[in-house]
Amino acid sequence: MRIVMTGATSGIGLAAAKTLIAMPDVSLIIGVRQPSALPVALAGRVKALPLDLADLASVDHFADEAIALGPIDVLIGNAGIQLNAPQRSAQGFELTFATNHLAHYLLARRVADHISPSGRIILTSSGTHDPAEETGIPAPRHANAERLAYPERDPELDKAAGVAGRRAYSTSKLCNLMTIRELAHRRSDRPDLTILAFDPGFVPGTGLARSYGPLINWLFRNVLPVVIRGSHVSTAPLSGRALAALATDPVYAGGRGLYWSMEKGRAIERTPSTLARDDAACAALWNDSAALIGLAA
Repeated sequence: MRIVMTGATSGIGLAAAKTLIAMPDVSLIIGVRQPSALPVALAGRVKALPLDLADLASVDHFADEAIALGPIDVLIGNAGIQLNAPQRSAQGFELTFATNHLAHYLLARRVADHISPSGRIILTSSGTHDPAEETGIPAPRHANAERLAYPERDPELDKAAGVAGRRAYSTSKLCNLMTIRELAHRRSDRPDLTILAFDPGFVPGTGLARSYGPLINWLFRNVLPVVIRGSHVSTAPLSGRALAALATDPVYAGGRGLYWSMEKGRAIERTPSTLARDDAACAALWNDSAALIGLAA
C-alpha cells in the first residue's frame, strides 16, 4: 500500500506515520521542507520528497514526483499552520489559507486521478470549523475564497491580528471539510474512492501554535493539557492512530464526504457545521479556489 502524506514529521502526523510504517505492507511517501532532516523515528523508513506548502509551485512539483513513483493508494493531507500575524504565501495569498487549504486542494486535485481502485483521500479538518463547538477559537464567518486569500478585501476582517489569525485557521479547516464534501460529489465517476475529513480533537503540545512565541507555546504544551478536560481533548498518539486507521482499516472503506471526529479517545462519525453542509457554498469554494490558482473548475 503506497501512502502519500503531508504533515508527517510532528504531532498527530508523526504518530500516524509511525503507526503506518509499522505495518508490513505500507510504503510511506512524505512531503517535507528538508528531506535530509527527518525525525529519527522516520529516517530510513520513508520516502521523503521536498515540499513547501506555502508555494503552489512546490506543491505541483511534489505531486509530479509522488505520481511518478506509481499508483497511490491513499493521500493524507494533514499539515497545517496557525499564525499570530499576517503573512503571505509565495503566490501572495494569506498564508494560513494558502497552506492549509489551497495547497491541499491542489494536491487532492492533482492526485485524485492517480488514486488506485478503492483508494482513499483524507484531509485533516478541525472541530474549530463549527461555531457550535465553542472551542475558544474564533469561528468561521464565511468561506469566500477571494476574501480569505486577500483578507484586506474582507469588510468583516478582525482588527486584532491575533484574532484574525485564529479565525483564519478555523476557516481553513472549514475549507478542508468543504473540499472533501465537494470532492466526493464531483468524483461520482469513482464510487470506489473513500473520501473523508478528520478532526483530531484538541491536542495540546503538537506545535500548531509555534508562531505564537515562547510563552504561549510553553503554556500550550505544559498547562493546557492539565487544565483542559473534555470529550474532544485527545493526545497525539491517540489521534495519530485514529488517522492511520482511517487510512487503512477496512471498516472505514466506502465513506463519501464523511466527517470523523475524536470523541473520548476514538474517532466517531459526526455531522459537520451548517455551512460545511451547504452544497452551494461547497461548490462555490471549489470553483473560486480553482480560479485563484489557475485551474479549471
